[in-house]
Amino acid sequence: MSWKPAAIILFAVTAASCSKKAEDAPAVEDEWPKHGLTEAQSNEVLAQVGDRTITVGEFADRLASQSPYLRARFESPERRKEFLDNLVRFELLVYEAKRRGYADKPEILRARRNAMIQQLVKKEVDEPLEAAEITDDDVQAVYDANPKEFDRPAEVRASEIFIKDRAQAAKVLAEAKKTDLAGFRRLARERSEDEKTKDSSGDLQFFQANAEGPPPAAVRDAAFSLDKVGAVYPDLVEEGGGYHIVMLTGKRAALNRTYEQAKRAIRHKLTRERKDAAMAALTDRLRKEIDVEIDYEALKSVEVEIPELPRNQ
Repeated sequence: MSWKPAAIILFAVTAASCSKKAEDAPAVEDEWPKHGLTEAQSNEVLAQVGDRTITVGEFADRLASQSPYLRARFESPERRKEFLDNLVRFELLVYEAKRRGYADKPEILRARRNAMIQQLVKKEVDEPLEAAEITDDDVQAVYDANPKEFDRPAEVRASEIFIKDRAQAAKVLAEAKKTDLAGFRRLARERSEDEKTKDSSGDLQFFQANAEGPPPAAVRDAAFSLDKVGAVYPDLVEEGGGYHIVMLTGKRAALNRTYEQAKRAIRHKLTRERKDAAMAALTDRLRKEIDVEIDYEALKSVEVEIPELPRNQ
């Protein structure tokens, strides 16, 4: 019977899903029949792989955990046999992986620890937050408190060529005025003396008129004074010990969001803030309950190797 490695992924996901459901399910007395099986039928051994027993009930649970579309594929006895064969193959690989000691490898142990943390966070943080639904009134209150917070000022994108010598800069400016964006970028790569932007063709990315950080204010003003994308500022911009030649390469209009436009972002913001607060409360509580000792001085002995990165990253 044909079998593809993708089946391993299917059963890995199914096994994890069933395991989580078993952990999450409340301790209640089973009701029979389930999946058309009596309790006795459910407990019958369907397959044995090493020390791993697969019962008829577990097989039925695995089928039931599939999406309705996938379950429809296993209506025939032949398809159900294929499902079982793939499950057995999956368990064979698990058995062999354990036999070779892979279960004790550091990366496997880290994955198990991460899975445990995910379950803890789900129980202690996610599920309580789901019960405390963010209402439309909550969202409206955030918007009403500061509507301007959700607006976006106008932005422009520009490229520059930086040259320290004024006479050389004037010559390059004359060339730049006669070329298009591709030509300007070529000039930036070949002639610019700004090592931070040279390899990225002088690209300064998008920026706002009054935001802090690069580019310098004089370059910002020059870029915002241009109306047409592809236009070159007519004069040299003297700043930072040299001269900047500036081309406008993109524009974004200011965006004034209404409540309807902003409410989705606000809901995401509130969800993130509530989860951050819940995680902080959880870790604070655990620090009080569990002994924690930290030697920050020991960090001084750690050497971090930083690889060389291209200048445009």
